[in-house]
Amino acid sequence: MTQLTDGPYDDFDPVYLPDEQHIVFSTTRGHTYVRCMPPTNAFVLARCDRTGKSMYFISRNNEPDYLPSVMNDGRLIFTRWEYTDKPLWRAQKLWTMNPDGTQETTFWGNQSVWPDLLKDARSIPNSQRVMFTGSAHHNWFSGSVGIIDPNEGLNFPEGLRKVTADVEWPECGNGPVDPVESSRYHRSGNYSGYYSPYPLSERDFLVSASRNGKFVLYLMDTDGNRELVYEGVHNIFHAIPVRARVRPPLIPDRVAWPTREQKLTPQQGVIFSANVYEGAPTELNGKASFLRVMNIDPKTYTYWHKRPYISTGPVVSIVQSEGVKRILGTVPIESDGSVSFYAPPGMALHFQLLDDQHRALHTMRSFTGVMPGETRGCLGCHESHSRSPEPYAKNAIALTKSPKAITPPPWSDLTVSYDRYVQPVLDQYCGKCHQGDGEAKKDLDLTRRPGFLMFDEPYVTLTGKPTWGAPYQKPEKTPPGWGIAGMLMVEAYATTDPAAYKTPAPMTALSYKSRLIELCSNGKHYDVRVDPVNLQRLMVWVDAMCPYLGEEEVRAMPDPVFQGVDWLSVRPLIRSAPVIARPGPIE
Repeated sequence: MTQLTDGPYDDFDPVYLPDEQHIVFSTTRGHTYVRCMPPTNAFVLARCDRTGKSMYFISRNNEPDYLPSVMNDGRLIFTRWEYTDKPLWRAQKLWTMNPDGTQETTFWGNQSVWPDLLKDARSIPNSQRVMFTGSAHHNWFSGSVGIIDPNEGLNFPEGLRKVTADVEWPECGNGPVDPVESSRYHRSGNYSGYYSPYPLSERDFLVSASRNGKFVLYLMDTDGNRELVYEGVHNIFHAIPVRARVRPPLIPDRVAWPTREQKLTPQQGVIFSANVYEGAPTELNGKASFLRVMNIDPKTYTYWHKRPYISTGPVVSIVQSEGVKRILGTVPIESDGSVSFYAPPGMALHFQLLDDQHRALHTMRSFTGVMPGETRGCLGCHESHSRSPEPYAKNAIALTKSPKAITPPPWSDLTVSYDRYVQPVLDQYCGKCHQGDGEAKKDLDLTRRPGFLMFDEPYVTLTGKPTWGAPYQKPEKTPPGWGIAGMLMVEAYATTDPAAYKTPAPMTALSYKSRLIELCSNGKHYDVRVDPVNLQRLMVWVDAMCPYLGEEEVRAMPDPVFQGVDWLSVRPLIRSAPVIARPGPIE
């Protein structure tokens, strides 16, 4: 036994890569915390050589990327936990990437409720299908065994087959339909859950099954036949056959890995699309003038000792468990819908289509990104955001030119907050009537004052105080100004509502339909017309799902008093929380 890594962080879930030179593993070296939950370290994927050296991040995630395995075609498949503008409940699905971190793409289920969490994914031999454990957001350990065939579809129920039909998907239950792998399946006993299946063929697999409160090892087939392989004194997990498997093909490394000297200035990547309207509803065609590029900063800060509202703190939003939102800027879209631009590597990027007034027409409720030097195509605004471009891509206008640089907005404070982006505009343009002795104050008070928990008014009124479950009030009883910002009510969906995870129809929400933006721009409300720059700031705030705090507000908070947890070797910080360079070399 040889120890390969050390230090105050956790390194786990290692897998060898087909090149025989590198290992991919999950790690807490990103110094990030899960946005919800009691303060909990998040882990991301990194790779190193076989000696544990030359270590680099290959994840762009804040929430965990975990349980990687090598597929038959040489790609990595893993569970990615993300809730970019989505509720936190059902957002742990299967993704793939090349072993160098390039071409990260959804494998299945990123807009699905059932099953809740897909993990333990392994390729079935001689097949494009994958076997997995379907578990849950809280009951995350065991569940029911399933199979995914992405050629049949990318979201529930297409492409999904349940193997162990005797156990429902934990927490979310079975869906409106429950496709099964075998109509001949029989339960052969009473089992409460299954864990870490290892497929041996299209029919046979090893699996740990919970029987009488203890996990024992079975050889099973998809009809439910099973033979007990081993029952120990304690639980039996993670069975792997000690037998050579066919070596997956080697996918060439295409990353310009930065040196330590290049850590803060790695080579940019390029993202292009031949047609941003591909796969989107036809009513969107021709309306987009700009592509907005945004980022959620990795959450390296935490109170640790307290958990106000729904987040670990500092709480960034009343709308969802959120990280700091950063606006990188915009890129012009060509007349044929094509776009090509240089993208910063190692960052979680998500996009919005804007009209000529910079209002959001359509939004991406997920994220993508590039590694240093990577060029990747994006098909368009559709359920799978990282598919190959169509053959006509070579004729696209944007691809006949050099990629564009992202144009930053005409202001310098790039992280979005209520205090900087909204309240000063309300004070300047609305305060005369809605603050102080203004006659409209009794209808809508826009004075900054204490509100709900740590959220001041009028922020709570403008957002409508989203909460888990149904919206707060019936429309006919809605007070003046309630919810006029018009963002997506991210945490206001029921936990098994599929709409919570799907891309909303274009031009139905955000700044394009926002009553706040309308009142501030059309001149019909007492001739109020906010100046163009401040109006853009208001629109960015709405389109960013109305964050309460940005980096400036978070970094103004003192570091928390450490409670002296003996086993915690990395102290929780806020003001002096680190900024971790990705994908630069890990020190």
